[in-house]
Amino acid sequence: MENRKVFLGLTTTPGSDWREKVREIDELGIKEVSLFPTCLAPEERQELYSLLEKTGLEWVPHVHLRGEDTKEDELKYLFEKYNTRAFNIHPTTEAYDFLERSLKFQAIIYIENLYHGVGSILFSKEMFEKHKVSGVCLDMAHLRSEYLLFPENHKRHVELIEKYPIRCNHISGVVKKSYSWRGLEVFDTHMLTDLSELDYLKDFPKKYFSDIISIELENPFRKQLEAKEYIENIINNIKE
Repeated sequence: MENRKVFLGLTTTPGSDWREKVREIDELGIKEVSLFPTCLAPEERQELYSLLEKTGLEWVPHVHLRGEDTKEDELKYLFEKYNTRAFNIHPTTEAYDFLERSLKFQAIIYIENLYHGVGSILFSKEMFEKHKVSGVCLDMAHLRSEYLLFPENHKRHVELIEKYPIRCNHISGVVKKSYSWRGLEVFDTHMLTDLSELDYLKDFPKKYFSDIISIELENPFRKQLEAKEYIENIINNIKE
């Protein structure tokens, strides 16, 4: 896979038992995971970091930040303790402000593509230029869902993605039939029920896959290990 590498994801969304995932790290001998502490308040994130320090975890290549209450000291901790080299935030006004404040790490904080509401609007050329964005965190399931639901927005976002380097990826599942999530119509899912829900990845060009590919699933790591192998096989079979 050249320099591309797929990493398990320690997610913290409501359907994810993140404390159990921490326990799995040593049980399964896992040394590398990407972190998604996006749904944890500051005190809960400190608990997460404390628990991780008691494991054999060696590398956290990618962290999905929570722009509204993350401080630069937290990035410094992750950068120095776990050699984190890619951070991402959502395209919100608060997140762009956070990007402006985090000058030491600005070059490795990337903007994730969203496809509903304000997030879709603020994932834009104007905002990227205004805030000196250095690259994209390309969420593959978001991009696929947008293609199915909002083709005009999808076209605009693809044009933006083509102009900026893709520095990291999120990979979730995509289901065949849309459903309602918090009142929004979506196709993407963080809970994989079948590996075939990853088959949509076959439709992307290989250049859309970065060196840091983070699985964003609520499934336990045992299931994510199966997904990791499945994703790697798909990417290996995509022609340049």
